[in-house]
Amino acid sequence: MNKPIKISLLLIMLTATISAEAKLFSYGLKGGITLSSLSLSNSFKSNFSADNRTGFFIGPVVQLNIPLGFGVDGAVLYSQDNIKIEDTLGSLNHKRRMIEIPVNIKWSINLAKVIGVYATAGPNFLFNLSSDSEINDYLANNLSANGESPSKLVNESKTTTIGISLGAGLILLNHLNIGFNYIIPLQESYKFTIDGTKELFSSKDKRWQISAAYMF
Repeated sequence: MNKPIKISLLLIMLTATISAEAKLFSYGLKGGITLSSLSLSNSFKSNFSADNRTGFFIGPVVQLNIPLGFGVDGAVLYSQDNIKIEDTLGSLNHKRRMIEIPVNIKWSINLAKVIGVYATAGPNFLFNLSSDSEINDYLANNLSANGESPSKLVNESKTTTIGISLGAGLILLNHLNIGFNYIIPLQESYKFTIDGTKELFSSKDKRWQISAAYMF
């Protein structure tokens, strides 16, 4: 048997072994809860505070499986949470609706397809679907109460923000993934200035997530 035929047979056997161990693509449904914390930064920081608030997320997830335990997974999630902002003049409860797209490099090890562990890291893209009009009105009233002109308020908030997600978890019975991850914000979620120069209120949204994903 010549060398090219031996190499071809070896590649076929290797491909068959990989296919038997794991599918190239897998898909499933992912959901969980979020704990959000706004990190405030503004010229009137002592006047404002923000509470940790809980929310939820749910949506489809797909995973590309690569040999040696590596893979890439991505999801499109509908996400919703609540934030509470308050100062000496009152408080505001604001509901946020978002589309969240995490893309992660994943490493996992699964023992006898019964129990395993995994770790993930990658960018997290967040698209805000909610209006900021409630926050605008709240801050405008705050300005009025302090003798400032509400018309000077400028909203510089971004509708799309990016963070870095770091996570880990368990794989049960080769299908159920239970995990947690921490999302480190790289951009401000909200930013309001006076006349576009003097910063009034800005925040970064730090989030913990606990998730469950069933992969088919």
